[in-house]
Order: sequence, then structure tokens, then C-alpha cells
Amino acid sequence: MAASDVVLSGLGIVIAFTMSLNILGLIYRPLQFYGKFLLCFLSMCTCASYGFLASILLSLIGKKGLSQWTAGRAFSTLTCPLIGLKIDIKNEEILRKTRPAIIIANHQSELDVLLLGRIFPKYCSVTAKSSLKYVPFLGWFMMISGTVFIDRQNRGKAIKALDGAINAMKKNNQCVFIFPEGTRSYFTEPDMLKFKRGAFHLAIQSGFPIIPVVISNYSHVFNFRKRILQAGTIDIQVLDPVTTEGISNEDLDDLVETTRIKMLKVLKEISPKAVKEPTGDVEADDTTLLSASGTANGSDLVGTIDDDDVLEPRITRDTDASEISAALSESATEETDLTPDVSKVIELDTRN
Repeated sequence: MAASDVVLSGLGIVIAFTMSLNILGLIYRPLQFYGKFLLCFLSMCTCASYGFLASILLSLIGKKGLSQWTAGRAFSTLTCPLIGLKIDIKNEEILRKTRPAIIIANHQSELDVLLLGRIFPKYCSVTAKSSLKYVPFLGWFMMISGTVFIDRQNRGKAIKALDGAINAMKKNNQCVFIFPEGTRSYFTEPDMLKFKRGAFHLAIQSGFPIIPVVISNYSHVFNFRKRILQAGTIDIQVLDPVTTEGISNEDLDDLVETTRIKMLKVLKEISPKAVKEPTGDVEADDTTLLSASGTANGSDLVGTIDDDDVLEPRITRDTDASEISAALSESATEETDLTPDVSKVIELDTRN
């Protein structure tokens, strides 16, 4: 039997199994959760493979900056109909016409990876921990598409990698996407964690504007503890760019707080009323759906530098690019840590 026949047969079995879970899920809801989970995984692998090939072609014609955008759009376009998800974005034109810029958004769960695929504008990049480059499909795509890999164990390499990213932003007129909360919140009410300062340090030193993106609370659509992954609508609103011209590091705290307050106000306005009742504290070790590491602990983030104690006293208007890179690493996104660990999910389910 040819290798292609084996691959197609295996794929057919997986698809049939996935569809069976979704059908049986009409009787027992957790099975539908796992069925949709597998659909997301298959879609991710498919789109990562597509992104790998697209990145090669785009690089050959000098359009490498479109690689992550085209793969992200493919992921959201394919996956959303499969799981019954609708994403409505207000003021999306702001993302298209403002470059370069620092784009920030609230970070709720692993589902944000899918939302990123819909939000992501052209010529925008993300950062990820260096170990992800070895993940099949996803890692291959990330390596060739221009992802900035951060070695958390080697500060020098991390700073050098982000130094190159900052220079690329200026040279190629591109954006960078950062989750300022630094980790997933898993809130079931419209709220956000305290913002870290890396993204705002970068914006002040570069003079680039900050574009806040607010994602409504979607715990009614996805909730790991309750094994919910169901059809629904998620509203997203892009806010007006926040200028950093004329702002110094003395204004940093005000910039961070006023931006967070503005985003939180919109978050409460656009979130469904039904999800505004808190359900208690979040336990990071029991909330993993699409994480390669199997944890949502803050120590699993890309950045490990203490933004307040180490970086802030040293950053001035004359700060060089390496120091700005160090500040950015504190708020580098961890949303690309998305490879599912099916055995971990099933283990958690049987344990509860």
C-alpha cells in the first residue's frame, strides 16, 4: 500500500471518529466537547501545513510578511464553521490602516489562537517560546513564517531575537501582537488581569501607537471545566489607536492604567450579560485545552524577566534596542503554545 493511501486511510478514520463524537455529543455533551476539540486540532494541522507551503511561495516573491496572516485567516475560515463559531469585529479598518503599531488584546483562553486568526492584520508577527519550533506542522510553519522564537533559558538570545524583531518592525512597516496580561485569565466574567509593561515600554521607546483590541467574554462558548465548546458569537471591538508621541517613561504607569481602564469599560459593554457572574478563582493546572505543555501556569510564559524590578529603572529615551527587547519579552505572547495534548485532557476529565 502506498504511503499516500495509508495517510488518507488514517485521516478518514480520524474524521469518522471525530464526527461520531459530535453526533453522540447530542446525547452526552462532553463527547461533543472532545469531538469539536479534535476538529480544531485537525484544522490546525491542516492550516499549519498550508501556511508552511504558503510561506515558501510568499518568501520567493518578497511577501513573507503575509505568511502568518494568510495561515491565520485559513485557520479561522475553516474552523469557525466546523464548531459553529461566529466572530464579529467592529472597527476592523483601524488594524488595516495603522502600521507599524503595537496591537494588544485581552487574553482569556486557548481559544484566543483561533480568534487571532481572524483578528490578525497583514504584516503582523507574534513571538513564541523556542521549544515550539520542534512541534510537527505548527513548528515548521512558525519557523519559516518569521515567528520570533524566544529562548527562555538564555536571556542573551532572547534579547537578540527581539532586537531583530524591533528592527524588522521599522524596516518592514509591520506590527507586533502582544497580550499585555502575560497569561490566560480564564475569567467567566468581563474582567482582565493586571497589565504587564513590556508592550508599553516598547511603544514609548519606538514611538509606535498602541491599538487596543477588546474580546468579549466568551465563557458561554468555551469553558473547560464544564466541558463546553459550543456554537455562539464572540464580539470583538478595535479601539482607536493610543498615541505615544510626546510620552516619556515617567508617564508609563498612567499609560498602562488608562489603557486598561478603557479596554475594561468596553469589555463590560460588549460581553453577554449572562456571563457577568463570577464563579470563583481560576486554577491554572486544570484549565488546559490546547497547550503543548499541559499547563497554564505563569511560569510557562515566553518571558521570564521581572519587568518592574529589573527593566523599568534602566529604560530612558536613549535606551538601546536590546533593552527594549528585554522589556518586550515580559509581555511576549504565549498564545502560540497551542498543540493539543489529548491524553492530558482526557486524564483531567476522568479525574474531576
